[in-house]
Amino acid sequence: MRLNRTIHEVFAAVARQWPDHTAICGDGPSVSYAALAERAARISAALLARGVLPGAKIGLYAQRSADAVAAMLGILQAGAAYVPFDPSYPPKLLSFIAQDCKPAIMLVQSALRAANPPFWSGETWELDSASASSHESREPAAALAPSPTTATATAIDGGALAYVMYTSGSTGHPKGVLVPHRGVVRLVIDNPFVAVGPEQVHLQLAPLAFDASTFEIWGALLNGGRLAIVANPRPSLDDIATAIGDAQATTLWLTAGLFHLMVDHRLAGLKPLRQLLAGGDVLSPPHVVKALRELPDCRIVNGYGPTENTTFTCCYTVPREQRASEPIPIGKPIAGTTVYVLNEAGVPVADGEDGELYAGGAGVALGYLNRPELSAERFLADPFAGADGGLMYRTGDRVRRRADGNLEFLGRADRQVKINGKRVELDEIEACLRRSGLLEDAAVISAPSTGGWRMLYAYVKSARDGASLIPELRAYLRQELPEHMVPGSFMVLPSLPLSPTGKIDRARLPPPEVLSAPPTLLPEAPAGNLEATLTQIWCEILGRQEVGREDNFFDLGGTSLQLIQVHATIRNMFGSDLTVVELFQYPRIRALASALARKNSVAPVGATGSLSALDRAERQRAALARLRPRDNRSA
Repeated sequence: MRLNRTIHEVFAAVARQWPDHTAICGDGPSVSYAALAERAARISAALLARGVLPGAKIGLYAQRSADAVAAMLGILQAGAAYVPFDPSYPPKLLSFIAQDCKPAIMLVQSALRAANPPFWSGETWELDSASASSHESREPAAALAPSPTTATATAIDGGALAYVMYTSGSTGHPKGVLVPHRGVVRLVIDNPFVAVGPEQVHLQLAPLAFDASTFEIWGALLNGGRLAIVANPRPSLDDIATAIGDAQATTLWLTAGLFHLMVDHRLAGLKPLRQLLAGGDVLSPPHVVKALRELPDCRIVNGYGPTENTTFTCCYTVPREQRASEPIPIGKPIAGTTVYVLNEAGVPVADGEDGELYAGGAGVALGYLNRPELSAERFLADPFAGADGGLMYRTGDRVRRRADGNLEFLGRADRQVKINGKRVELDEIEACLRRSGLLEDAAVISAPSTGGWRMLYAYVKSARDGASLIPELRAYLRQELPEHMVPGSFMVLPSLPLSPTGKIDRARLPPPEVLSAPPTLLPEAPAGNLEATLTQIWCEILGRQEVGREDNFFDLGGTSLQLIQVHATIRNMFGSDLTVVELFQYPRIRALASALARKNSVAPVGATGSLSALDRAERQRAALARLRPRDNRSA
């Protein structure tokens, strides 16, 4: 493995070898490797003509698309680094990221620029139009340079910065992880944990600002494979299954929660796959065993790794004889990676003993952007690397090495958790609440709900009444944090329990179950059988005893992943073609029932309709049975 190569250098060699092979499909007309290389070259030429210097950061505000991939390649060819901005993030968070990384230019999809509030006042180029604007002027953009420029990129190597990806930060703000080219090359070239090559079709499902997209995009394009893009930013389970079938995808990465949902509701849609990687959280052994049984031609891999070590650190190919009662290990380090299990003194522990996982090798990031103290705390000189030196990253994960060399994940050593497969620092949410000026103090914990999903619970110290305070807190947090970091339940207390040292004693907080009902009047009862059925679905998925017809799904702690589960259940029951996006538009039972009846002519349950009462009742029983929580659904 030659780790001194850059991403664009490897891509250029692949494009020369297979110029006519399809590089990208699923997002409009298919794009060949030669055409993608040409589009990237135009973007690179325009950036160089603009005077972009090596190491410059270029913002990328785009959904999954061929334009976005071409932009990434063009940015890298110019010697710069890309910074993906997630369109689902609130403008204030996007503004913070922009101020922190200070992009030289922002490349934006025109539709996003028109539909979203401004968070950037600097130079902007539109990716998918024939021109771009820089304040009031218009400059080359998506065609991006009509003729080659004489400027050439300064040569860089595998140690140069490739991209900056932001993750939740314990300091109260997200932190930018500086990932070098060699980390990506080591991830997807000559690494036996996954089969790659021209015969593979990789589905691109992750947001560009989520590090799973690194594996999806470059795993395909640096090996001559095909990248099948799911362009819909909010795909349903049916959309995912359809995309797999249409593209005849062979390779897919799913977060643990989405993997569980696909196994529960759309397992047949996974049958074209030959390798399925899942992770970001603890996998449910019963789901894995079911998938192994029903997908005999598919290899299932548990993928583990933080953004700071370029997507994957360890992987474990689950054997066919896996038992539903046994946990799934995270496996062994992938090629180009070393791992150490150390005690508090930094000394390796014996096999079978608990310790903290440290990761070394070519995948380790360069540190955090503008966070020298935090970088020094988490990125340490590797004392085991010998004369080559290098850094090792302190993951904060507790593990144990088994006799067969595979690592078992035991939990966190700090207050970091995973929600919907995404990293969440509870301290960041607490700091954000304290900055609101609406309360005196706050504590946030994470725990499984009765519905089987991991939820965030907030306890706030205030003299104000919760009925007026909590809606204000929700509105504030939604302006500051991504959706998955907004707590699902709040409790207002006159004081928070303190330890003898004066710190919040989280062990003495009221148990999460007392927060399960919103601090409002008694929930308004459903009107009619259709509303009653939807209410039952919500109660099952959210793990609540009662839900009012005017309660907001997200104010009850619902997440986007749970809304996908609601969508799948409604479709199973009624055959509805209501989309996931429309479910976001109707987050209350009354409005959802009205939309469902209006769009699909759904008769109330038990009334005359396209299904008999007996058939509809049977569908309800089957669909609701699939909602029951299962062991180890989340950790």
